[in-house]
Amino acid sequence: MIKSASIALIAQFLFIQSVAAADIMEVTTYHNDECKAQSGQMWLALFSTKNGQYELKNTRVKLTMVNDAINDEAPNLKTGKQITIPEKQEPLALLRGISGLTERKVVTCSTNKKEHMDINQKITLKLAKQQATLSTTGGFSKEEKECRTNYKIILESGGIKQTLVHHNQISSDTAPSLLWAGDLDGDGKIDLIMDTTDHYNVRDLTLFLSGKAKPGALVEKVAHHISTGC
Repeated sequence: MIKSASIALIAQFLFIQSVAAADIMEVTTYHNDECKAQSGQMWLALFSTKNGQYELKNTRVKLTMVNDAINDEAPNLKTGKQITIPEKQEPLALLRGISGLTERKVVTCSTNKKEHMDINQKITLKLAKQQATLSTTGGFSKEEKECRTNYKIILESGGIKQTLVHHNQISSDTAPSLLWAGDLDGDGKIDLIMDTTDHYNVRDLTLFLSGKAKPGALVEKVAHHISTGC
């Protein structure tokens, strides 16, 4: 009995270890602790195609240790992690460990143009069977007039409103942005890739999927990746 239980626990542990945690990242160079990817891993890449459309394709990432101009004090130090792929085209994002996502053509309702979302902005998103709006609310600090407070991004569709992003305060020289919108998981509903940052030197790449939404919601935040500049 003890031996059988031990074998079962080991098998369960190995299974858990084999399941990749949901992640999203870009083809770029990261500081050491910002990137958990490993060379040779297969990731799904979101590539643009013709007429503003997109597709998901498997690709194998390569990780190269490089000099980090910010953290490496000597030129011979290499703690930075450079992510590259075999394809010449750079994808909008790399995705891994997210159930329901496979290689497919992706219906798109917004291009990869970065639309910075300041206060009182509204973006209309149209898909074949769905129309939605992304809108922002908030105010300005009395002490710092350009500093925005109680900042929210709200997704609304079919009579449902959902707050996707809420920052008590964001710096005056940045704003979250919509990077892409479309049907990533093939359920006919809108999914989003956004930079949900609250600071000019931070990028918070975030994936919201409709197929993972809880009852009464439109989407669920399933992966995000925080990285910094200098």
